[in-house]
Amino acid sequence: MSNIVASQTHFLKRDGLYDVEKPYSLRFTPPKGFSRANIKLERHEISINDVRSRTKPLVFQEHGFQLLPFHSCMQYADFDDDEIVKRIYLREAANLLRDHLGAQKVQIFEHTVRKRHDTFPISTGEAYQWNQPTSIAHVDTTTRWAVDMARQLNPGNEEIGKHRIQCVNLWKPIKGPVKDWPLAMCDPTTVDEEKDLEPCDLVYPDYVVENRQLYRNASQAWWWCKDQMEHEAWIFLQSDTDTSTRPGKPPAALCTSLIDEMSEPRESIELRALLYYGAMYD
Repeated sequence: MSNIVASQTHFLKRDGLYDVEKPYSLRFTPPKGFSRANIKLERHEISINDVRSRTKPLVFQEHGFQLLPFHSCMQYADFDDDEIVKRIYLREAANLLRDHLGAQKVQIFEHTVRKRHDTFPISTGEAYQWNQPTSIAHVDTTTRWAVDMARQLNPGNEEIGKHRIQCVNLWKPIKGPVKDWPLAMCDPTTVDEEKDLEPCDLVYPDYVVENRQLYRNASQAWWWCKDQMEHEAWIFLQSDTDTSTRPGKPPAALCTSLIDEMSEPRESIELRALLYYGAMYD
């Protein structure tokens, strides 16, 4: 069986509009006559390599993403209880990130459980009970946004912004093996940061998230993990204030529409965390 699979996904469409207007999406109903979004997408087929086929593992410090063993004490049903997730799982995840990456402090500021509905991506016209996968290639945050978030989480700390801060995601299945809408990563060493990444605003009623959308480039290399299990977690960089280190830019992520019709819909949990480096963060 081939270690490379084909899938189709959405990328930002190259358009002169973005030379004069920043891409945006309003996450609320705007006033009459105001467009809810100006994001134009186009669908491309991509080839995705199985990370299990590599003789030399991908490592976070070099590629910005890595598959790690993560043996949580959480049971399957526990992920339906947000209080248990906060009390146990987030603490486990913070310890994993701290131990593996050597940060002095880890602050998890968001977590999301996703359970794909049988009908997704075909809309039923009704709200889903759980968050659904995304098939748009993107980077969740920019460095500027991550530093702003760090200041919000640590009011009055004048050291924020003077020392290294990383924004990192941790993603894993709630049950495995994953044969439905798995996560895929774009090797950042194959991304042209100036030409392939476009800052974008996701505008909520009381705050704004700045992320980056990805333009398709034929040189981009994509990776996934075949039959990923619940004890295997992706960690991947979103932003880093230290631009002197490799890879210097984050990988783009997406959930591919690879579907095994005999498998159950994918269920997963992800989180975003700020990692602080320096003695002042102890």
